[in-house]
Amino acid sequence: MEDERELKFLLDKIKRNRGIDFSQYRPQVLKRRIHHRMDLSGCANYWGYILLLNRDPEEYDRLIESITIKVSKFFRDPVVFDLLGGIIIPEILSQKKTGGLKNIKAWSCGAAFGEEAHSVAILFCEALGSRLNDFDIQILATDIDKNALAEAPWGSYDKNALSNMGAHLLFKYFTRFQERYVVSDGARSLVTFRRHDIVSGSPIRGMDLVLCRNLLIYFRKKLQAKVLRNIHTALNPDGFLVLGKTETLMPQMLEYFDVVDLTERIYRKI
Repeated sequence: MEDERELKFLLDKIKRNRGIDFSQYRPQVLKRRIHHRMDLSGCANYWGYILLLNRDPEEYDRLIESITIKVSKFFRDPVVFDLLGGIIIPEILSQKKTGGLKNIKAWSCGAAFGEEAHSVAILFCEALGSRLNDFDIQILATDIDKNALAEAPWGSYDKNALSNMGAHLLFKYFTRFQERYVVSDGARSLVTFRRHDIVSGSPIRGMDLVLCRNLLIYFRKKLQAKVLRNIHTALNPDGFLVLGKTETLMPQMLEYFDVVDLTERIYRKI
């Protein structure tokens, strides 16, 4: 019980000082990653770690980075991106043409270093080619890790992040600089990075496509429901939602979404 009280105090402290509420994260995941930081910092218990945060406020950012571990690459789960490029993005473009609209908005939640957001940008570039400027495409990439967000806009990646990418796209959209690969200006200009907490951040609206992949798995059911309601609000009518391969839409949300592809976890706002 003592450990639980100290953990609650620690989570309240993080919320007060960084505005991020981890209290509804899955306990086993949360504790494991906090203990990882405690071990690295030489702290034997929560109280010792709380005192460390008082002495070294930058440890907050290291802890947030540890809790929100970044595991991503370009075109992660290639079948999902085949569907996005072959069906979903063409459908969005068709909707806009039919309505005489030019604004297209997509949102990558938990964007990490921007691999997913830049992958979507490349798909739009491929779909439109020389007609790219016919639309105003805005891809919002959000995360709560300020260190990732400081690095992501540069669009610079090592070769491991590109292992799912075909040679023609690599040649077309990247420039090699020493051991790094930099996303082309055209694709990179479509993406804007912003610090935002999908749980407690200000509402986001007007999205045609939301990718929230491998984020819900860290949340308890109550928090999952809140996040899905926030996404539903963010999406335009007929907008598309993509979840992670191991995630499912909660039963109470099925009245708000049609299933586009259950295997690949793609849904459409009713």
